[in-house]
Formats: sequence, C-alpha cells, structure tokens
Amino acid sequence: MVSHKVLILSTGKLSALGQHIQAFFQAELETEIAGVKKQLLADNFKVVVIDQLASVACDLDQLQAVIELDEQFTLPVVVLAKALSIQDKLGALELGCDDFVEPSVTGDEACARITKAILHQVAADQLSSRLELANQTAYSAMLDNSDLGANIQFLLSVHDCDNLDQLGQLFFTTIERYGLKCSLQLRSENEIKNMEAHGMAKDLESQLLYQLKDRGRYTDFGSRTIINYDRVSLLIKNMPLADNEKYGAIKDNTFSLVQGMNARVIALEHRYRLIDERETLKRLGRDVRKVMEGIQDSYQKVMRGIANEVDSTADKMRMKLPSLALMEHDELFIENLMDDVIRNTTGIFNEGLLVDEVIEKLEGKIERSLAAIEEHVEVSHQHQADDHGNAGEAPVELF
Repeated sequence: MVSHKVLILSTGKLSALGQHIQAFFQAELETEIAGVKKQLLADNFKVVVIDQLASVACDLDQLQAVIELDEQFTLPVVVLAKALSIQDKLGALELGCDDFVEPSVTGDEACARITKAILHQVAADQLSSRLELANQTAYSAMLDNSDLGANIQFLLSVHDCDNLDQLGQLFFTTIERYGLKCSLQLRSENEIKNMEAHGMAKDLESQLLYQLKDRGRYTDFGSRTIINYDRVSLLIKNMPLADNEKYGAIKDNTFSLVQGMNARVIALEHRYRLIDERETLKRLGRDVRKVMEGIQDSYQKVMRGIANEVDSTADKMRMKLPSLALMEHDELFIENLMDDVIRNTTGIFNEGLLVDEVIEKLEGKIERSLAAIEEHVEVSHQHQADDHGNAGEAPVELF
C-alpha cells in the first residue's frame, strides 16, 4: 500500500489498468464529474487519475471539466487513454494534463508514473516561492537592458560546463529572472537529456519535444511555444499572449540562450571524441611498444642460440679431428671451413646489431609520442584551471 491519496474518475466501467492502480494506492473511485470537487474538498488528494480506456478516443472535454474543477487545488492530472495523436497530446498539454498512460503500459509502470507526477508537484511546490518572486519582476526585466547582460553572462558561462546536466542547470538559473516555466531537451551523440527547473524530466513534455524537434524553429500552441535549434529544444509554458511586445521579447531573448546551449553541446561532443581518440592512440602506442620489445627479445635470443650452436659445433670438430686419421690438407680444409663459418656468422650478427638500433629508435619515438600526448593533456588541464582561477578572481560584471 502506498500513502499517496489518489482519486480515480471513471464515468464508465473501470479498466483493468484502473483496477490495478486502485488496488495499489487504495484509491477512491468517483463515477461522476460533479462528485470530483466534493471529494477534493473532503480529503487531501495528491493526484487525479481519469480512466478513459473504455472510450474509443480521448475525451478532452472531460479532461477540461476536471481541470476547471481542480483550479483551486492545482493537483496533477493523469489520463489513462488509448493511443493518441500528436494533436490530442498537444491539446491535453494545453489544458494542463500532466501525463498520458496508454493500455500497453504495465500496471507497475503506470503506478510509477503516477507517483512520479506526484513528486513533480512536490518539487514544483518547493520552487513556488522562487517562482512567485520571479513572476513579479519577470516581464519588466525582459524590457530592461540588464537582459542583454544576463544573456552575455550566460554565453560566457556555458564554456565552463563540462556536461549536459551543468548546462541545463545554468540555463534554468538564468531563465529564473524571466519568470518562465520551461522544459528543456538537449540531444548529443551520447545521450538525450530532458530537464525541468527542479532537475527531473516529465514524460509528456519529453515526448512532445522529441516528436516536434523537426517541425521548424517555432511551434506555437496556446500559451506555449516550442523553440528548436539543432541539438536543443525548449518548451515555454507561460507565454504572455496578452502582451505582444513581451511575447516577442521572450522569443528573442530565449533564442539566443538556445543557440549558446547548442554550441556548447557540439563542443562537448568534440571534446569527448578527442578524449576517445587520445586514449586510442595511447593504447596503440603501448601495444606497439610491447610488440617491438617482444620482437627484440626473440631476435636476440635467436642470435645467441645460433652463435652458441656454431661455437659448440666448431669446438667438437676440433676435438674430433686428431682421431679421424685425416690427411694434413684435409684437416686444414676443415679448419678453414669452420673459421669461415664462425667469421660469416659473426658478420651476420654484426648486421643484426643494426636491426637492434632501428628497434631502439622506434621505441624511443613511441615513448616521445606518448610523453607528448600526456604533456598536451596536462597543459590543457592547466590552462582550463587557470581560466577558472582568473574567472574567480575577477568576475565579469555585466548587470
């Protein structure tokens, strides 16, 4: 049993998924829209779940009626419905729906997503005091020259971000002064990062941002606007429809921030690619060095073995010659032949010393190359540390 209070609205037969959710949360069931408000007033519910799986299509009118009843409670609303089109999802998001759960989702996953919607609301409540302060000054600040300074400060600071999490948090810190409620999606070669102001991701917003990333630079629907620029998509949820001047100013200011984030995402991809290439070169250098050391050891072992065998054979022949009863000229011939073999073998070994020198030179070049790579990395890190230190000693004041 879970302690969260859950209210389920089902005007028809409760679906199997709805029954699982009811049993999991020990949820209260309401069969009429009129009774929802009474239930909300009577108990401290954390989320409203609308079960529409018995219907052929999504009933946005029913969703709107529940959200209008719930205005004074501001609870998250989760809809259980069959496969939806993009238009249905956009309409539901415009009305204020927090998540859609399709029948293909398992009961445990559906309960997890409902719990996640509750946690999102808790996190949003914790940010309410900051958002209230931002809302009071947001639109007046949008028209002030300090906005330019804030944007420039952001574009300077993005170069200190070493990953997508830091980049997203920097953006939300900057956007607080505008009083905007946003969802952010950053797409790199290695990952797709979805974020809200409190650091977590919301499933419905994440789906829409990915599905609409190729729909043009701006996508407007109701008080919401999606801004797309290559690797970055931004959903603004509270555009000021009543003030055209503020509406345009928000688009202009946020678009420059989106461009800056996109440039940093690409720069991070290049950095990680260079790091991978550097590590590959280092591994290749170490492997080549090991192979060359093995070749040199084997070559020297073979040379020593041949020299020892030639010397041993010559000694045995000299020891045996007196007992063979050979003629003097035959003994002389054999002696000269052994001397020639030893002399020729020594000459070949002397040529082999040149091979050793070549191997040593190659090993030296490999060592110097690896040392140069390490030195380049250390210098880069030192420059980066110096940049951070200088920035900390003399911060740029723009506003």
